[in-house]
Parts: sequence; structure tokens; C-alpha cells
Amino acid sequence: MGLLGVVVEMEIQCVPLETLEARMDTIEFDQLIEVFESVVKTNKYARIVVYPNINKATIWGANPVSSRREAIDRGAVNSPNYTNFRNDEEKELLEKYLLYCERGLYKKADILLEEVLSSQVKRLQHYVGQYHHVLCKERNNGIPHADIEFNFDLKKYKQVLTTVKKFCDDERVPYYNFEIRTTKQDDAMLSCCKGRDSMWIDFQAKADVSKDFFDKVESLLQPIGFRKHWAKGLDQSNPESIMNQFNDMKKFLLIMKELDPDGKFRNIASENWFRIMNAAAEEDSFVDRSEKKQNATICKS
Repeated sequence: MGLLGVVVEMEIQCVPLETLEARMDTIEFDQLIEVFESVVKTNKYARIVVYPNINKATIWGANPVSSRREAIDRGAVNSPNYTNFRNDEEKELLEKYLLYCERGLYKKADILLEEVLSSQVKRLQHYVGQYHHVLCKERNNGIPHADIEFNFDLKKYKQVLTTVKKFCDDERVPYYNFEIRTTKQDDAMLSCCKGRDSMWIDFQAKADVSKDFFDKVESLLQPIGFRKHWAKGLDQSNPESIMNQFNDMKKFLLIMKELDPDGKFRNIASENWFRIMNAAAEEDSFVDRSEKKQNATICKS
């Protein structure tokens, strides 16, 4: 978020450039809970994209191979250049899908969505390429939208997927997909992955309908407990909830005050965030002091 100043020095650990063998398949959304753990454990890289309105999901996985020839001998198609998750034709179908949905023509819209998945799986069913060609997908072929992304303890994946599936069964989602990914734990102070392997769900919607949809999803998932992606939907967050999810928040705020007391390196958005979080931290500290004082009085009595 750029909240602690500017980077003046960086050390980068380089790793060998990998060749990856990638596969994509389609399953029913109903099957996802059954296969999710296996997908995560058997692929070094995995991306699950759910299309809830047609009860489908695509599962994409990629793993290192020693050579292209090894994968080609297993039936993989050689991909010498950048591989798009969606091509121009698929993007055009998705734009039509959203237009149909705006007009309430859901049957026609869902037929187009089936065409998109069929086209994707045909292109990406089994291929091999360099790491940076295989993994960097779709960024030049996306449709403008708003995002909100939630991070959960990976151990809770069944509860998360069951909750989301029930929501999608009861209510039509105002976009064509949402994405699921997983990441390893780390030890960064305000990382969503600190101390736990994580699963992420990234919900999307056109800007004009996003707020209502995102509010519903956030309320739905709040009881499970999540850490929210710092760049997606933070304006809709409850400060107390953030404090509870990030145990080092108070420590982080103290460092901010020490290193940048005048807010020289904070912009309008981050200054507003800092003010809200600092107020919540001070209020929380006041509650802590009050509880300690009350407990001390009870013990004395």
C-alpha cells in the first residue's frame, strides 16, 4: 500500500526459468468440494474459475517438466509464446453475456457461457510452455469490473465452498465467474497469508452493481473469518474486523507513526485508512485498559 515510505534497496532471489506442462478441465460446481484438496496438492500452480450460473468450474493446473519434448510425448501441444486464458472471440462472447443478463435474457446468456468454456478447454486442455508464457494470462483480455477478494485459512475450504455454493444456488450472481486460488503461508507482518496456508476467492462485478453484491458476499462470509486483499474492496471493511484478523496491526501502526509521523509518503486514500485504523486501535487499547482496571477492581474486592 506504500504506507511506510519508498523502497531504496532490494535484494532479489532468482530461480531457474521453468518449463511448465499445463492442463485444463471442466467439472460441475457440485464436484468442487470433493476434488479441491487434490487439485491443490497435486499441482504446483492451480487456478479454479467458477461459473456459478451454469454450475460449472474450470480447473487449470501446471507443473514443471525437464523439457518440452517430455510433455509433447505425453500429448501436450507446444506453446511457443504467450498463452491467453481468454482469446478475443471468448471475450466477445462474455461481453454479449453481460448484455443479455442486463436485459434479463438469462437462457441466451448461459448458452454463450457454455460456448466460452467449450472454447477454452479445447484450446488449453493440454499444452507446454515457458513459465512466464504459461502463467501470465488474460490481463490484456479482461472485461472492466470491480473486485473484492477474501483470504481464508486453507483448512476451512469445505466450509467456505459449501457456504458460497448455497449462496449461488439461492441467488443468481451478477457476473460470469469468480476465481479461487491458494498460496503458502509466510511471515510478513500484514500479509493475508501470515501463519497459515490460504485459499482466496476473488468476486467480480460491473461497477454499477458491485456494491450491493459485495455487501451480500461479505456479510455471508464474515462468520467464517477472512482477511481481505489490501487492494480489493478495502473501503467496505469494518476496522474492528481488520484489527481482529491482523494481530500485528497495532505494531504496524506504531511503526508508521515512528517512520512517517507527518504522512509524507501517504496519499489521500492511505491517510484515510491510517486515520480509521489508528482510531480503532486507540479505542481497542482503551477497552483493554478499562477491562484490566475492572478486573483488577474485582480481584481486589
